[in-house]
Amino acid sequence: MKRPQMLVMVSIDGLRAATLDDPGVPIPALRSLLARGARARGVRPAFPSVTWPCHTTLVTGVAPARHGVLGNHVFDRARGEVVSHYGDRTSLPIAAETLWDRVHATGDRVATLCWPKTRGAGIADNIPEFYEQELFEEYASPELWRELRQRGLPLERYGAWSTCHPTNPMQDWLTLEAAMHLLATRPPRLMLVHFLTLDAFQHDYGVGTAEAKWALAHVDALLGRLVEAIRGAARLDTTTIMAFGDHGFVDVDTTYHGNQLLREAGLIDLNGTGAITRRHAWVAGNGGSAHVYVLDGAPRTTAARLRERFAALRGIDVVEPARFEELGLPAPTEHPAQGDFVLVADAGFQITNHATLEAAAAAPHYRATHGHDPLLPDLAAALVMAGPGVRDGVVVEDVAMIDVAPTAARLLGLALPGAEGRVLAEALG
Repeated sequence: MKRPQMLVMVSIDGLRAATLDDPGVPIPALRSLLARGARARGVRPAFPSVTWPCHTTLVTGVAPARHGVLGNHVFDRARGEVVSHYGDRTSLPIAAETLWDRVHATGDRVATLCWPKTRGAGIADNIPEFYEQELFEEYASPELWRELRQRGLPLERYGAWSTCHPTNPMQDWLTLEAAMHLLATRPPRLMLVHFLTLDAFQHDYGVGTAEAKWALAHVDALLGRLVEAIRGAARLDTTTIMAFGDHGFVDVDTTYHGNQLLREAGLIDLNGTGAITRRHAWVAGNGGSAHVYVLDGAPRTTAARLRERFAALRGIDVVEPARFEELGLPAPTEHPAQGDFVLVADAGFQITNHATLEAAAAAPHYRATHGHDPLLPDLAAALVMAGPGVRDGVVVEDVAMIDVAPTAARLLGLALPGAEGRVLAEALG
């Protein structure tokens, strides 16, 4: 198999597999890759099918039970606090070997741009995915940050543009500029790039809306510019590009505020400013699913009462620990952030973390989301790859998210021994 000199992995957050089969969507860059490469019919996300667990699975080839990122939001019993992997707000490391670990072991360079869960990862050229400007300033690679400032790029806006969905297109532009700078100055062996706009606009406006189609066209144009930069550097013939989504999307019309229900049941207390003063239980909502924790000090009957309360909600399935393994989750005794049971919402339903109706009213209103059962057809993510080592015209029918990292490793001539997924050998040659 011919090996690429460089592998570029581009995550288009929220890119659904169904998008590739819709002739009416404006995706010339993706179609160009399709015309000369291979694709998956659809990729089953990790569970929960949200950004941080999925992106960690994409670079490790293992399920959350192994890599330890069990949701965008979880409750850590060992710490006694809510932990947000979302926005890389925790320094907890990935508990499995990554693609960048394997590339570093060979002495080659890696670049990660707006990639989740890279805070403190020791990557030479790294801008992690943050939302607070102070985190960008502290953890982005100093040399790269300095060079981009010298080019006159408005890096002081990275945090603000990341936080606000309407300005996510500007943040993605900054991410692209960083990628093109590295392609021109010190091309790595492995580059990982993450674009956010499509995810944000689907959340805010819904799947299939005019706004979502604009976001898709915008991100596809960024991908096209990245491909042209590779071509302009005379590296297109020696570069393999993998472009994919991390999950699909479903429209929603019913929202449950999990911790509001707990507060009504007397299991959460708030002070006069709305701050939580006591928890006997907690719901860590992740869009279409949630972890439910029964904490120390809770009345003996709490777990049974909560199971009954949540099971009575329309569109909600209560999943017991006996089914955790099939979802790629650990047992509650195996990880401090695993819930005692899990809620899985049907399409059309979502679960939040809000403990008061006032907090819910002040939060963004999502018209579409993800996080549900990965087997829902609309949750399937796209995957396209083209370049050296990839066969033309192949459609792979059965792909799980754990298969992406071992396939990328094979393209690089490496092994990822701990991966649970398979190499998509039928697409390689």
